[in-house]
Amino acid sequence: MKNRYRYFRLLWIVLLYALVILYTLIFPTTASWFILYAFTLWLLLSFLSTRQSYHLTRTDKLKKEDNTFSFNFFIENKRRQPFLLSSIEIILVFNDILRSSSTAVFFSRKIESQFHSITLPRGHHETLTLNIVGTGWFGVWKKRSQLVVPINIDVYPDVLRKFERDRLMYYLASYLTETSRSLHHDYYMTDIRDFQNRDALSGIDWKTSLKRGQWMVKEYEAEEETPVNLYVFGFDTESFETLLSIAYSLLMELKKTKDVTLFLLGEFYGKPTVVKEGSGFLTIQPAHNKTDLLHLWEKTRNTPSKKIIIKSSQVTVPVSAHPSQSAKIIDEEILPMIKGGESDSEQENG
Repeated sequence: MKNRYRYFRLLWIVLLYALVILYTLIFPTTASWFILYAFTLWLLLSFLSTRQSYHLTRTDKLKKEDNTFSFNFFIENKRRQPFLLSSIEIILVFNDILRSSSTAVFFSRKIESQFHSITLPRGHHETLTLNIVGTGWFGVWKKRSQLVVPINIDVYPDVLRKFERDRLMYYLASYLTETSRSLHHDYYMTDIRDFQNRDALSGIDWKTSLKRGQWMVKEYEAEEETPVNLYVFGFDTESFETLLSIAYSLLMELKKTKDVTLFLLGEFYGKPTVVKEGSGFLTIQPAHNKTDLLHLWEKTRNTPSKKIIIKSSQVTVPVSAHPSQSAKIIDEEILPMIKGGESDSEQENG
């Protein structure tokens, strides 16, 4: 529609110019020649005002707390002269994203164009495109050009808000802190020593203290902390990106206090694969075959660790009942609890 309007306007100007020339030739008066010269000068100045080239001098990018981006683009005339254009429209193009910004630039030396709250899809992005439409004097002629802007941005899954992360960690707290044995069994006692100010009163061994006539406490063998394996099953469901966001947020939280190993199970570059690096969050895609995911699970699960499995409820994962092979499952059912409501299981228990 815009192209049709532009061609119609250009055709109208050409016809009008032709009529002015025809009128001047038929009625060669001083006034008619003045109109012809003025019209010609008007068209010439309008055309010359668009014969400028410009380039991008700086790009500022900022990631906000809501995981959106803001971009500031600075454009200058290549000849370091003021712009003679009446206005410039800058259109940011990225996949399905289309944003435009217009500004008056006549006699300006630098253009700053701002785009806020741009949501980029998950992955690594090297460039985006700016389509620039410069309007010359009187709006007759336009100059169109395109700039490819390097941005080099990694977009990871969205991070849950703080209160959502707190709810998630509270949900996992009992599983992450439980031990496979009771440290207060005499079998794990290593020494009996004098009571010190830093010791708790609950740790006093009253029987030994009465025999020796002074406060005594028992020391026990500390159980080595079990590592945590975080498994993420990438299956093709509507909740894939949501579960991926939970997994990424949980990984960031666990790394603060735990020895955690990541296992991303999904498709990478079209092939079912297990990736253990956090950078895999950029490129993982959902698998369409559950069997492929279960085969990957069988290859990686036989390690003594606490296992946290993030998966779709449509995928059934066989988990051993042995303590060293047990697992905590996170799926769509706990989403209401994380977001502020109660999960289905909690409602049933209530």
